[in-house]
Amino acid sequence: MITQILLTQTFIMFILMILGLILSKTGLLTEHGSKDMANILLYAVIPCVIIRSYITDFTMEKLYGLLMSAVLAVAAFAVAIAVSYIIYGMRKPIDNFGTAFCNAGFIGIPLVTAVFGNEAAFYVASFASILNLLQWTYGIVIITRRKDMINIKKVFVNPVTISLVIGLFLFITGIKLPEVINSTMAGVAALNTPAAMIVLGYYLSCVRIRDLLLNPSLYLASFVRLIIIPMLTLLVLYIIPAGHGQIGMITLIAAATPVGTSTAIFAQKFGQNYERAVCMVCLSTLFSIITMPVVMYLAQMWIM
Repeated sequence: MITQILLTQTFIMFILMILGLILSKTGLLTEHGSKDMANILLYAVIPCVIIRSYITDFTMEKLYGLLMSAVLAVAAFAVAIAVSYIIYGMRKPIDNFGTAFCNAGFIGIPLVTAVFGNEAAFYVASFASILNLLQWTYGIVIITRRKDMINIKKVFVNPVTISLVIGLFLFITGIKLPEVINSTMAGVAALNTPAAMIVLGYYLSCVRIRDLLLNPSLYLASFVRLIIIPMLTLLVLYIIPAGHGQIGMITLIAAATPVGTSTAIFAQKFGQNYERAVCMVCLSTLFSIITMPVVMYLAQMWIM
């Protein structure tokens, strides 16, 4: 059942990505427009998704599940960072960054909610927050090879962290927002999948097919991101008792997502190979349509 839902959802994402490509090729979606959409995703859509997921009745069981999801997320990132560093080290910063950090926000959250319902975003939000924290600390060091480039303010003052704090406050205090606010956030949150994939489609339109399909090192990066890291993460979740069940599957779905769009953003920001980063994002996203349902099929036999 989980595999079938994931297969359907990833195919929908593929269609949306092709839509973004068509819009770009026909001139209906420009570079400026894609950047605006990315900003809307980062500063409005993702925060609404996270905050809305925490608008639920407080129970000790949910609090325990939230803590366990954070522990499992740390274990998953430990695997991803270790594998990426062993394979690429500091020699290939973009490949290291891209394979270590997945697309948990724009792809992981909608996939998790498609499989387990909107409340499941409650658990994947901690994964996205830890991802954000690591990108602005360890990720900066990998990209720039300079520890002094770490921006502490951006580590803690960013849309993901702020929305997580607001969400936790609402969850713990039990404060209920007016229905008109809840409905508004639900409408904005619903933009996550289509907007994110249309932006990825724009990225795909900017890549030459030859550069995308005829570079063996891009296939290696996709293999590391989509096969090696998820399978090792699955093994770790199998060993850890808390990794069994729904929270383990949520963690694995997030960990099995393709190279994050943040790879292209960080590459551009810090003067790295932006074109290669975009190719990694696009190729791994295309392959994830096949790999994620396969990984989840295996996971159902191991940790469910």
